[in-house]
Amino acid sequence: MVYNRRKFIKTLVISAGAVVTSSLVGCGGSSGSSNREAPDPGPVTPSILDGSQYFPQSVVSGDPRPDSVILWTRIDTGADGDIPVMLQVATDEAFGTLVVEENFDALAGSDHCLKIRVTELKPGQHYYYRFIYQNGGSNYASRTGRTKTAAAADADANVKFAYVSCQDYIGRYYNNYLSILDNDDLDFVIHLGDYIYETTGDSLFQNTGSERSITFTDQEGALTIGVGESATQAANSLDNYRQLYKTYRTDELLQRVHERFPMIAIWDDHEFSDDSWGDHATYLDGAADEQQTQRRKNSEIAYFEYMPIDHEQPHLVENLPAGLLDIDDSHLYPNTRIFRDFQFGKHLHLAMTDFRTNRPDHIIPEDAFPGGVEIDQAGLNDFLLASGMPQAMVDGVIAQMSPYVDIDEVAYAPYKATFVEVFTGLYMQELMARIDISQADALAQGQQRAVAAVQGKLATSYLNLVLTSAKASLPAEHAIQQLPALPETGVEQGLAFYTLGKTSLFNYLGSRYFVIKDTYDIYAGYKEYVAQLQGSSVQSVFDQAQSDWLAQTFATSGSTWKMLGSSVSFTPLIFDLSASRPDSGSVLESVLDSDIVPAALKQRFYLEADQWDGFPQYKSNFVENVLSQFGVISLGGDVHSCYVTEHKASDITGNKSFNFTTSSISSGTFGSFLENGMNEVLAQTGEVSPALSSLPVYFDTLAETATKRDDISDDLVFSRMWEHGVAIVEVKADEVLVNFHNINSKLKNAGVVERSYYDNPEDFLAMVHKHTFRVSGGELQEL
Repeated sequence: MVYNRRKFIKTLVISAGAVVTSSLVGCGGSSGSSNREAPDPGPVTPSILDGSQYFPQSVVSGDPRPDSVILWTRIDTGADGDIPVMLQVATDEAFGTLVVEENFDALAGSDHCLKIRVTELKPGQHYYYRFIYQNGGSNYASRTGRTKTAAAADADANVKFAYVSCQDYIGRYYNNYLSILDNDDLDFVIHLGDYIYETTGDSLFQNTGSERSITFTDQEGALTIGVGESATQAANSLDNYRQLYKTYRTDELLQRVHERFPMIAIWDDHEFSDDSWGDHATYLDGAADEQQTQRRKNSEIAYFEYMPIDHEQPHLVENLPAGLLDIDDSHLYPNTRIFRDFQFGKHLHLAMTDFRTNRPDHIIPEDAFPGGVEIDQAGLNDFLLASGMPQAMVDGVIAQMSPYVDIDEVAYAPYKATFVEVFTGLYMQELMARIDISQADALAQGQQRAVAAVQGKLATSYLNLVLTSAKASLPAEHAIQQLPALPETGVEQGLAFYTLGKTSLFNYLGSRYFVIKDTYDIYAGYKEYVAQLQGSSVQSVFDQAQSDWLAQTFATSGSTWKMLGSSVSFTPLIFDLSASRPDSGSVLESVLDSDIVPAALKQRFYLEADQWDGFPQYKSNFVENVLSQFGVISLGGDVHSCYVTEHKASDITGNKSFNFTTSSISSGTFGSFLENGMNEVLAQTGEVSPALSSLPVYFDTLAETATKRDDISDDLVFSRMWEHGVAIVEVKADEVLVNFHNINSKLKNAGVVERSYYDNPEDFLAMVHKHTFRVSGGELQEL
C-alpha cells in the first residue's frame, strides 16, 4: 500500500474507506487554529519506521461512546512551526483494514498536541490507531494505541473498568498501574483527578531529591510559595502546566495504560491548585488574597490540550457535528463544564461530576480569628429552637460552647489595648513566615488585622491561652503581667471559631482539616440558613446547571446500574474520641480512656472539610434525594485511602446508595497525613505525649466505629488509610463487583511507591492484596 499525503480542510467529512464513514477534527490550542493547506510532499514509501522518539508522550484515547472516541498525541520534532501528522485508525492491530487515514497540522499554538474526535464508529469494538510523521520520504509511526467504543445502549453487555486517583510524580512511581495492566480485558479506565500535581517539590507531601523531579523551564512564570528555606514552586504560567503534563506523560506505565485503554477523566484540585475552589488557591491560608483567574485558565487550557476529554460536548445538548476541537474562552473559567455522562449497554449509566469549578469557599476561613464569636448565645438559642431542637437540648448545647465577653466594654479596655499589641506582633510574625513582605509592611498589615480582630464578642477561653503565653514571653514590667485571666464562668456562651477547632491565625487545621464535628454541623447549618434567607448558599457544591442535570440524568435513566464519578469521597471521615463514642475495642479503649489523651482531642472530628463532609447539609440532602433515591453507586478518590460506605435507604423508594473510594496511585497515604496533622494539633496545644504514638495504628478502627452512632446515617464498613491502590469494577445484569487492588504503603520499612517495580512487575503484583465487595439486590456484601 502506498500512503499519499492528503489535504485536511476544517469542514471536510472524510470517507473512511469501504468500512465506515468518519468525521475527524484536530485539537486547536488557546491561540486558535490554522486552516492553511499543508504542502503535499508527494508519494511516500510504504515502510513504517519506529518514530516513537517523535511522540514522546505516546498516544491516548478517551471519552468512548458507541459511535465515537477521542484520540490524542503530541509530536516533537524540534521544529517551532506547525507540523503535519497523519492519523490511521484500523480494526486490526496490523492496520490491514483501515477505517481512517487522514492528515492534520499539529499546531505550535497548542504545544503540538493533536486531539481528534473520530465519529461514526461501530459500538463495542476495539480499534487500533497510530500517528505518522512523514519526513524525507519515510514514515515514522508512534506506538500503536488500542481503544474501545462503548456498547450500544440496548446491548446486554457486561462492563469491566478500573478507576484511579492521585498520581504524584515527584519522588514516586506508578507501580499500582501494574494491577490495571494485569487486567487487559478492561473496557476503559476512569481517572477521578489529581492526574498531575501543580507543585514540584513541596516538602510537606512530596519527596524531594529524587530522580523523579521537575524544575520549571519557565522560572519567571512559576509561582513561589512560602519564604526562605521552606519556599517551593507551583505551576502558574501555561508553559508551567504544559511541562507537568509532558513530564508526567513520559512515565512508562502511564503510557502503557493509555495505549491499551480509553480514559474517562475529570479533575480535582491539583490540576489547578491544592484545595482550590473556583479560581482561588489556598496555599497562604488567608494571609493574602489568592484569587488567580488567569492561572486557573492556564491550567484548564493545558488540561484540555493534554487530556482526552471532549471538552466541547458538555456545552451542547446534542452530539457534536464534524468540526475542529477548539479551545476558547467559552470553554474556560467561569464558563467551564466538564460534567457529562456515558452509557455502556443497558446495564451501566455513568455520570461524571465537577466538584471544584463552582463550589463555594470553605465554610471556616483559614484566617478566621480563633477568638471571634460567630453566633452569640441569643442567636444560637433562637437558631437551634427554630431547627426543632427542644429547649432542654438547646441549653445543653449552649453549655458546651465558648464563654465570651464584649471586649469593647469599658471594663475590658486594658485587655483590648494589650491584645491589639500582642496580636499585632503575632500577625506580623505569621505574615512574614508565609509571604515575601517587608517588616514595615508586615507590621502595618499585622496591626490592621489585630485591630479588626480584637473587637466585639470574643471567646475568653482562647484569649486566656494567649494571655498566659504572652506573659511568659514578655518582661516582668510589661503591663500585661498585671492583667488577671478573663472570666470563663458566669458569662454568656456562644459559638466561636475556637469552638470549631481553630487555634491559630492562619492555618488549614481547624478550617479545612480537623474541625470539631458537632459544632461544625451547627455552624454550617446556621451559615446556610442565613445565606438562604438572602437567596444564596454557602454549601451548593454543584451549581444549578449541574444539580439539575444530575437529577434529570438519574431520574430518567433506564439502566440497570447508575454510577456517579466524584473526584472527592462521599464517605464520612470522622474520628470519635469523645467520652460517648461507640466501643472501639479493648486495647484502643484503654488508650482513649486514659489521661494521656488531652482534652483538646476528646471530641468528634471531621478529618477533612475540603471534601463532601465540609458541606454536611448539602451532602445529606444530595445523598438522600439523588444518590439513595435512585440507587446510585458513587465512585470517589482524592483522599489517598480506601473506603466502602453504605448510605441510609431512601424514605421515598427504599433504595440504598453505596460509595466506593479508591486510594492513591502514588500520593502519600491519608494515614500519614493524619498522623502529621495530629502531631501538629498536639504541638499547638502543648500537650504532646509519647504514649499517643500508638494511636495511628487504630486510625481505621476509629473511622469505622465513628459512624456507628445513631445520629450518623452513613455506615463506614471498610477503611484502609495506609494503603495505595486502584479499583476494578465488574458490572453485570444482577450484580456489581468492586475489587480493590491495594498494597501497604510500607513493606519491611520500605516505601512501595518510592521505588520502581517497572522491571519486575511479578514481585509487585505478588504483594498486592484484594478486597472484594458485591452489590446485589440492594445489599452490600464483602467477599
